[in-house]
Amino acid sequence: MQGNTSKMTSGQKGEQGSMNKPTTDANGNWQDAKGESVPPKYIERQVKVRDRVVRRAYGRAVRLQVQLFKAKKDVVSMVDGYLEALAGQYSDEWKGNAELVTFDGRLKLEVKVSDGLEFDERLQLAKQKIDDCLRRWSGGARDEIKALIGRAFQVDTKGRINVRSILTLRQFKFDDPVWRTAMDLIADSLRVKLTRRYINIYERNEHTGRYELLQLNWSSAVAGSDDEGR
Repeated sequence: MQGNTSKMTSGQKGEQGSMNKPTTDANGNWQDAKGESVPPKYIERQVKVRDRVVRRAYGRAVRLQVQLFKAKKDVVSMVDGYLEALAGQYSDEWKGNAELVTFDGRLKLEVKVSDGLEFDERLQLAKQKIDDCLRRWSGGARDEIKALIGRAFQVDTKGRINVRSILTLRQFKFDDPVWRTAMDLIADSLRVKLTRRYINIYERNEHTGRYELLQLNWSSAVAGSDDEGR
């Protein structure tokens, strides 16, 4: 979990260093977005000032990002240590969600775990059997259900199937052996793609009594490590 953080940090330091100054060729000429070289003396002062402003802003943003990496790593380690120690007192290990509140109730920390689900190739076999059922069934009483079933397999703009829509099909208990086989295939094809873990910290608003989230975009603090928390 923590190894990814150090790799990202060192990689970003190197990238930041390359962004501190304009890109130049071997002769010190500035290179534009097309890779064409332009001697600095021919570049307008305003363009140079703009370039410097953007690079300075980028440098500050990256430094803040590195601090966020470290803060996230420390918070995740601290929370995990507490929960693991608590579970260890009962000869167990911590799994799942948690809600930790300070004694005065002013601060709250939430740990949320959610599983990303997807289907394997058996979903296609289930669809074929469902299509067979739809072809064989007749009668206006089933028209709405047939339309619902058809929509369940529609994909979004990225070609992804809505897992929840597919799972809702299991609510229909049709007395058809082919349908029941299709539902079994759907259940068997479901698997956990990844587990996302979020850590959110709240402060209670003394006027409204509601907990307000501290706005920290921790979900993207370590690229490729969504399971580390938010």
